[in-house]
Amino acid sequence: MVEVVTAVSAAMGALSQAKTSVLDPIVDKIAASNDMEEIYTVLNEAVAMLGAKREDHQNVVQRHKTKMSSRTYDQWIRRVNKTEEEVKKLLNRYDRQSKSSTVICFLPRSDFSKEMKKKGEKVVKLLEEGNQLRRILVDQPAESVIKLKAPDIKKFPTLQGPLDETLDLLKHDRVRGVRILGMMGTGKTAIMKNLNNHEEVINLFDIVMWIKVSTEESEENLSVGLLQKTVAERLKLDMAGIGNIDDAALRISCELEGKKYLLLLDDVKDDLDIHEIGIPYCANGSKIVLTARWNHVCSSLVNRVVKVNYLSLRESWTMFQEILDRPDLKVHLQVEPLVRQIVKECGGHPLLIKIVANVFKMKDEPELWSEGLNSLKRFSEKEHRGLKEMEKVIKFCYDDLEESQRKCFLYGALYPEDSDIYADYLLECWEAEDLLSDDNGARKASMNGRHVLRHLKNKSLLEEGKTEKYVTMHKCIRQVALYISSDDAECKQLVNSSGLRMPPNAKCWSDMNRISLVDNKFEMLPDCPSCDTLSTLFLQRNLALKIIPAAFFECMKSLKVLDLCHTGITLLPSSLSKVVGLKVLYLSHCKYLVDLPSNLDEFEHLEVLDIRRSGINNIPSQVENLEGLRRLRVSFKCGNENDTEEVDCNCNVISRLSALEELVIDVKSPSEWSNKVVKKIIEKVATLEKLTSLQFCFFDEVVDVIEVVATTLRIHVPEADILHTFIEKTRSWRNIRHIQSFQFFIGCQESKYPRIPEFYEYERYVKYCDGEGSNHPILEDFVDVDAFELVNHKDIKEISDLGIPIPNQVRGCLIEGCSELVTAIDSTTLPNLEHLYMKNLLKLEGIWSDRTKATGLTKLKTLVLSSCQMLKNIFPLVVILQLREMEYLKIEDCSEIVEVVEKAVVATGNMDLLPKLRKLILRDLLNLESICLNESSTWSALEKLKIHNCPTLHKLPFSKDNAEKLIKKPEKHWWDALQW
Repeated sequence: MVEVVTAVSAAMGALSQAKTSVLDPIVDKIAASNDMEEIYTVLNEAVAMLGAKREDHQNVVQRHKTKMSSRTYDQWIRRVNKTEEEVKKLLNRYDRQSKSSTVICFLPRSDFSKEMKKKGEKVVKLLEEGNQLRRILVDQPAESVIKLKAPDIKKFPTLQGPLDETLDLLKHDRVRGVRILGMMGTGKTAIMKNLNNHEEVINLFDIVMWIKVSTEESEENLSVGLLQKTVAERLKLDMAGIGNIDDAALRISCELEGKKYLLLLDDVKDDLDIHEIGIPYCANGSKIVLTARWNHVCSSLVNRVVKVNYLSLRESWTMFQEILDRPDLKVHLQVEPLVRQIVKECGGHPLLIKIVANVFKMKDEPELWSEGLNSLKRFSEKEHRGLKEMEKVIKFCYDDLEESQRKCFLYGALYPEDSDIYADYLLECWEAEDLLSDDNGARKASMNGRHVLRHLKNKSLLEEGKTEKYVTMHKCIRQVALYISSDDAECKQLVNSSGLRMPPNAKCWSDMNRISLVDNKFEMLPDCPSCDTLSTLFLQRNLALKIIPAAFFECMKSLKVLDLCHTGITLLPSSLSKVVGLKVLYLSHCKYLVDLPSNLDEFEHLEVLDIRRSGINNIPSQVENLEGLRRLRVSFKCGNENDTEEVDCNCNVISRLSALEELVIDVKSPSEWSNKVVKKIIEKVATLEKLTSLQFCFFDEVVDVIEVVATTLRIHVPEADILHTFIEKTRSWRNIRHIQSFQFFIGCQESKYPRIPEFYEYERYVKYCDGEGSNHPILEDFVDVDAFELVNHKDIKEISDLGIPIPNQVRGCLIEGCSELVTAIDSTTLPNLEHLYMKNLLKLEGIWSDRTKATGLTKLKTLVLSSCQMLKNIFPLVVILQLREMEYLKIEDCSEIVEVVEKAVVATGNMDLLPKLRKLILRDLLNLESICLNESSTWSALEKLKIHNCPTLHKLPFSKDNAEKLIKKPEKHWWDALQW
């Protein structure tokens, strides 16, 4: 992220130089002019420029969410906001004085001129400061605590008791450390996670650090170097240039100096020297809590022990019933005894109870419960590394799966312990291994994969990871999965992620179906291992691996998945061409790899290629002959460090990839990416009939430019003409992709989601943000649009200024933040408009452009007006007579509104105004005096009336009895002052 800050600083510096010439005329005019109108105009322009500068900086901050704004920037923003408010008040005073017909002035003209000049100088100074800001982004400090996903244990005294006991011990000065002691699967980690998240802990310590000390497959703790890496990441330390553990320990120790920490060490297998890591032992009242299976572990670090037992039968029954969520079984006389026996078989293990309950959740007949119990009892109780109960129950759950689900489950154990597995990549590997084979093609296989994934999560054999896009496998379940695979002749797996400095010898590779050697430290591989049955090879995150032997792939003819991400390789050996059946090739973050093999076209079955963040910064020409390629992930670097030249991305290759479904482009650029490149890529993908996803990944932001979800097409583009290009190039895009609905977002960088309420009711939606000028053909391609949003347009004074009318089919319309808009819609059009939302329109004077005509509003059901400060009139006569379908009316923060229904309407004697209005909400209308002067109006359909902060509204258009029924909890002082 250092590059981001450097790039931002450079951009700000260039902007500073460019702006000097812009500010000079403003300074000169403010200083020299004696013309009040000229000073007023210049000051208005200057404060608008200042607002734009603030928005530019705020956009930079918003785009880099892993950073925080600097204090210098925050102070500048506060002064800008204050000055902007002062200038607006001053200009409003001038407006009122200049428009007033009276001769009386509240401020002498010379004093007014001086005050305007003074404010102008202040604005210019802030503009100069804004141009010179060098550091608006800084690294965020380490959080005092990082909340972990933890189960609720309050109902289980066996778990809650040790948590409470540990909390009490942490409050005693004599307690240095606490060992939470218990056998595997008793819930020690669950207790620790709840301790990490507890409010009392946050208040007791400056920082809480959670460290995973070992892996389930190892009898030892992780190395000091790996533990130091975890601590450094938690403290957000820059360890660049630190080459040995002693220097790293000193850096960590300096960072923790003077801090009161709580160190949570999970799953400690052996004695641990925390000084070697760099953690000062119990300094400043700091404390340590660790979990362990054996009482002798780390005796020097702890002086208190808290024991955790298995759940009691009563607690087990409660937990099982909660997870099962089947109230009908409580009264089922045949099933309940079987349930209690099943619970007893789980042995009080929380994890096993969760898994078994999810297995039995879908069994309805008593016979199925009986068969399940018998199956559970039949499983071998052969002990394997203390996994006696665990193995028995998980093997039972495994046996309950379908064949394809079993294979997918065992595949998940290839990933390192506690790792977050990106679900889409896991599905790709399942597909490549034909674990989801289906005669109906890849799309069907992908759907089957998501079904299997969901099923394994429902069975608790997989869990949700750090976000919903990831999954993870519990360490105990993973260990049993590896044990099961060791007995499966068709699923032999070699898995080792324990920091090996030498790879397993060639003999260990033979006869293996899958090999996972992730996160090791070896620099070499066997020359030519015999692996005729090998289908998956994981070698990712072996940073020291720089050379792959020339003949390494000679005997891997069955290989389908190869992952070399985050390795130091410089080239791929020629023997890779022997792997003709390869389907998935992951090469991301191989930064020394600068080219792909020239014979890449020989991989005719290759479906997935990922070369992001490698040394390859475009789409290699070799890719164009991969006729079966479905997913391509690449990096582009557009522009050099000074952004003075554009690199050829070789985009022409894209249009030749006829099978392509997904294209991900990781943008390595020091500044804003060129819209020209986006447009060029849009042109190329527009002809791809199978494409369902086009994604751009920037520094801290992922943009789904094109996304097909079911039968809905979503497109996000920075400019209207880019969308127009897509439509033009694709021609019959709706038919090609079987699209039934669409959502198009134009220029919506800061407003990426629909703002219109209940937008899902609309099938054809367009949102246009941050537009400038006129004559943008944004709607001419979509005559059947039924929902339209116009947000933050900078220039238009009327909607007609867009250069093309809003389509007649529009049923929902939202207009927001258009700072120059004076009148909104042409009331003679939009015959199907049902819902209209108008927000933050500071210059809006009227809703309808022609108050004498309103022939097209007969279907309007909803009208919301919010923060329209210049709006005075809402319902003229000709309009309100058309609104026979209005059901919902909300007006808020419109300070100039005096009356909702105009007096002229009342004079007509029409007694049936807004006959279907059900809900009326009036908030923060400081000058509102009347809803409707005609007290005999029926308001027959009105069900709810909300009035808040309308201090000048003293009379309602109905009786006190009706008002009491309609208004719930009114403001007492306002209610008491009402005139009846």
